[in-house]
Amino acid sequence: MIKEIIPEVTAVIEKSFKTIADEDYTSYILYIGRADIIPGLKKVHRTDCVIDYQLDRYYDETREAFYVHYLTRNYSKSGFCYDGESGIDDLSIEMMIYCHLWDSVYFLKSLYRLAAVLDGKGYQWNPDIPENGKYNFIKEKIISPLQAKNIELGDLVAKAYDSNIRNAFAHSLYNVDVGSKKIYTRTRQGCRTYTFDEFQKLFLYSVILMYQLKRFLEFNHDEAGRMNAALTEAFLTPDGVKVQVYGEMTVRAGKSYPEFKLAKIKDK
Repeated sequence: MIKEIIPEVTAVIEKSFKTIADEDYTSYILYIGRADIIPGLKKVHRTDCVIDYQLDRYYDETREAFYVHYLTRNYSKSGFCYDGESGIDDLSIEMMIYCHLWDSVYFLKSLYRLAAVLDGKGYQWNPDIPENGKYNFIKEKIISPLQAKNIELGDLVAKAYDSNIRNAFAHSLYNVDVGSKKIYTRTRQGCRTYTFDEFQKLFLYSVILMYQLKRFLEFNHDEAGRMNAALTEAFLTPDGVKVQVYGEMTVRAGKSYPEFKLAKIKDK
């Protein structure tokens, strides 16, 4: 199963990045540059806007590394399934991962920002990710708008996200029958049944989507940063400051790192 899902997800993410780079290059640079807003910063730096914002990424770093380690350990061989003495343990770990992934603010911000640019809305500097009601956010802000325009990312997210099974896991409203290899859920959305294979497909689409999104973000960011040049024309931030994005190699502790810089432009 994983051998079919990886190239499918990779192709959609690669196409999505190419599309926004071709159609809205400034938004593309802001996206791979993780542009964000820090309220109150304007008092010191003339704008609340920043680039290469790392805090959200830092919060998710440990969790994302665990996901990749788990996949590498268990899915290095095709045909992995929830069997044997550790089968219910593996299934339970994947339930936990599934819930955590779809509750991640950083992941949802990255996914929504990509969807918004694809949908022609431009870069979203400060998206409001709800603490509760993420189903409505994911459905109304990501899946439905993209599917309405036949943009493949919408169908991909729909293959990965199931609010019913996520809610069942998060609120302990499920039971597992190892003999029949089925998961029974009982949420406000009703009683439903999932086979192990059906859940495993949801899990793999979700984790691989997260991983490929992160991989493409970091690869394209580093490629642009190595250019040591202006990456955009001048534009106005949401708070009305004229800026330009530069990519540059920065030396720290004897090592060079590709970074973005948001340079303010003074009117003559």
